[in-house]
Amino acid sequence: MVTVTALLFWLLTDDTFQVTEANVTFMGLQHADEAEVRAHLSDLERAPNVFRMRASDIVRDLSQLTEVDAAYASVTLPASVTVELDEREPLFIWSNGEVSWLVDADGMLFSPADDVVALADDVVAVADGAGNAADGAGNAADPGSAGDGAPSEAASDRGSAARAALPIVKDARIVPVPPTEGSYLSAMDLAVMRQLLAVTPELLGSKSRDLRLSVDQNDGYVLESRDLGWDAVFGPYTPSLQPATVVPSQVQCLRWTLAAREPRLDRVRLALSDDYCGTFTERDKKGTKQAPKQAPKQG
Repeated sequence: MVTVTALLFWLLTDDTFQVTEANVTFMGLQHADEAEVRAHLSDLERAPNVFRMRASDIVRDLSQLTEVDAAYASVTLPASVTVELDEREPLFIWSNGEVSWLVDADGMLFSPADDVVALADDVVAVADGAGNAADGAGNAADPGSAGDGAPSEAASDRGSAARAALPIVKDARIVPVPPTEGSYLSAMDLAVMRQLLAVTPELLGSKSRDLRLSVDQNDGYVLESRDLGWDAVFGPYTPSLQPATVVPSQVQCLRWTLAAREPRLDRVRLALSDDYCGTFTERDKKGTKQAPKQAPKQG
């Protein structure tokens, strides 16, 4: 019994079995801040004994982070902890001009993205789709390159590159309670944003290389060609008057309108009827805006 007691005392007190920050390895860290993740590991700053560390407790603590969809942890002797994070996958960035968030497929605003939006505002970037930004060197970043379990610094770099390649939605609507981390976009907004952000110049038959998506109080959703100078007003969406299911028809109407007059187009309002796509205005050779005209449907 003396021997067993001495052995237990050695296991529980010897420095060899103390878990320090240097002994904790993270895998899959992309969007979550490593310092915040480490802060969720209970008592790590006290160098706890490895026999007092429970993988289930680590998983429970890390699952509280909005960036984390699932977490896995293993504790091994003499004093090592390995944490693997399955983070939420961002589809786009939502910004109201004051704060910006990564948004996943469920519409959750799960991680800050203010740095990406600030960069997009300062840099004129070539775009492949609605709001798709390029990196500072002018090369589109590859969002599929992140999350392979490399060291945290390299993973962070890849996470930054992936965020820089995401499309951005600028939302200028006035709302009583601004969205916060962990909140969700409405199902209607999410459905509309996902469809309009998938619109590319190729899909429209357009020569534009810089499409941007925004939404405001007056016009609702607007798709703008920054380089060619036209914009398309898709309008606000409601379940009864204009549901999200009309977006494909509006996109088709925009394609028809661009095919006939993109070089001169100023603005098109996509208000669908049986015979018309809405109205449009053009610019003459001097750049003067002309009176609105009806945009007929084709086919």
